[in-house]
Amino acid sequence: MTSPHDPAAATPATTSAAPAPELPGEVPDLPAGIGGLDPETPLQYTREDLDAATALLERAGTERAGTEDPELIVSLTDEQIAALDGYARRQFIAAPWLEQHPQQRRFAAGVALRGLIAAEQVRRRTDEATGAQHWRAVPEISGCLVLRRTAQQFTTAERTVQTAQGPQVHRLHYFAHPGGVLEEEVTAAGIHRFTALAPVQASARLAAFLDPLGVPTRAGEPVRVRTSVLPAHPLAERLAATRALSVLTRVRTADGEVQQLSAYATAEGVLTMEALDPGTEDPELEIRGVDAAELHALASVLVSAEPQRG
Repeated sequence: MTSPHDPAAATPATTSAAPAPELPGEVPDLPAGIGGLDPETPLQYTREDLDAATALLERAGTERAGTEDPELIVSLTDEQIAALDGYARRQFIAAPWLEQHPQQRRFAAGVALRGLIAAEQVRRRTDEATGAQHWRAVPEISGCLVLRRTAQQFTTAERTVQTAQGPQVHRLHYFAHPGGVLEEEVTAAGIHRFTALAPVQASARLAAFLDPLGVPTRAGEPVRVRTSVLPAHPLAERLAATRALSVLTRVRTADGEVQQLSAYATAEGVLTMEALDPGTEDPELEIRGVDAAELHALASVLVSAEPQRG
């Protein structure tokens, strides 16, 4: 993350919305991404970008008020993300397809950018003050790029399901803002699907993701056990029969604080596990069975931004 602030608090660059003439066949090389100059420094956002981000969150609130199902904003591939965000920029979201072709990262990003330009999803724009030309993405895309880089906190849920074809990995990322939540779903094929959500919608979707079996569970008292003795513990057999294992990682961008826990979906319900002293050689684990209400409460904490101080 490059900024822990709300989109409206970011410092905008100044560019106009009017597209400038494009040079036929020209495709830029953008190692730092759209609006970037150096992959080691934060991206620069225009006022138009920030307004687009705000509009996406406002739309999520409107859909919630009207009890409408949230609509997909846009789907992008790994290589399109690399083109827009910068193929040389450090990424915090997995790119499953692109990670299989690391030597082709620059080339793949260039091909993706050609497609975005051809589809007029990326266009040239002119700085009103200087007359300089810059490449900018359409509002739906630029708004998502802003939201995923300016969240107060973000949570990653990586779920692994054992199938006949081997382990299948599915990822959800939630970027929490005071005005709502951006969900980025990443498929095993490297497709990124972006949806703007109200916090209550985001928590419901995350809870369903963690409990794909939907087995009724009774809440239980927490059990504490050291990692070294877990294999001999009575819970070990139940954990070994896990149908879907989700690893949850929450990062608070203001101070970099990281919290991690796991959710085990079994035929008998959902168990959560968290290391109470993760920095030690033999951490103590807290394991508990959670019912639907507790799972939704946990999901709510993971996708909510901190309350704004008035």
